[in-house]
Amino acid sequence: MDVNQMQFPGIYIFALSECMTDFGIDKAIWLQGSGLDKIDASFAESKISYELFRNLFIRAIELSNNPAVGILVGQRLSLQSHGMLGYALMNCENLLAALKLVGSYLSLRMPLLQVRSEEIDDELVLYLEEKAPLDEVVRVVLFDAVLVTIKAAIEQLQPNLKKELTLGFPYAKHKNFPYGNIKDCTLKFNEDYAGIRFNNDILYKPIPLANIAAYKEAELVCAQELEPLGHKTTYSGRIKQKLIENSEHFPTQTVMSSYFNMTSRTLHRRLIDEGTSYREILDEVKHSLALSYLSKQQMSIKEVAYFLGYGDERNFRRAFKRWQGTSPSEYRLKMDSNLK
Repeated sequence: MDVNQMQFPGIYIFALSECMTDFGIDKAIWLQGSGLDKIDASFAESKISYELFRNLFIRAIELSNNPAVGILVGQRLSLQSHGMLGYALMNCENLLAALKLVGSYLSLRMPLLQVRSEEIDDELVLYLEEKAPLDEVVRVVLFDAVLVTIKAAIEQLQPNLKKELTLGFPYAKHKNFPYGNIKDCTLKFNEDYAGIRFNNDILYKPIPLANIAAYKEAELVCAQELEPLGHKTTYSGRIKQKLIENSEHFPTQTVMSSYFNMTSRTLHRRLIDEGTSYREILDEVKHSLALSYLSKQQMSIKEVAYFLGYGDERNFRRAFKRWQGTSPSEYRLKMDSNLK
């Protein structure tokens, strides 16, 4: 495996750039020699080379004198940061299903690592392993970032389980790094593995926000992404995927067109050729997400409206009635009665 041919999600460098802001380090100094003038939110959607990934992390460590930047980056990445894989994880039935999903599709987000699991007594151990030998700096950064990212993901899925997790690091503590902000679980250093240990009892606890239909749709997209030629060939399909990946803040048509290196007008013409429009695709995605969110009893209708970008709950109710022919509250009542 030639690591120099690998492409990495830009979200890691975008998160690292936010860390540089926290450190008070001039980003122009950090980016010197990288060929980049700036890193903005659109960078999170890009792919970068291994060389750029490595050089920017090494430069960040040198300028900040902080070898634990991988941990800080991992803390900044929510499930929503991980595109379709994150969306699939949010809708898994239980933690065991989520861990299996990570094992199958981690390479979509971090191509240099793979996951292996093993049952030891009453525990399941999730091991992180290098696909190819890495230099020590990159190895530590990746293990730190991915271990903390997985921990943060578990906290989103099952907030009450973090005290039952054990994170194992195959090296000593970073000097002078305040581990207090991740000490809500057990930390072990100088272990013979990089990974996370779970008690078997917690693996089957239902994830409160799970939606199996949404999970299956997202998992199918992940499977397509793993295939060399498995990708959306239509602009409408690619836009739908990006909207779901960015459901925290739906991009405008102008922003979306920039992802494809074209003008908004050109994208509009391409969608007309496919018999649709950006508004219709966004409406379809909001409809799908509304059904998923309403299945989560923990979310109020007002919260669902907010997450879908409706400033006024009444506008969401009108849109939902147009989609389903019924109000959100009536739809939720019908779902509840079907489950009984």
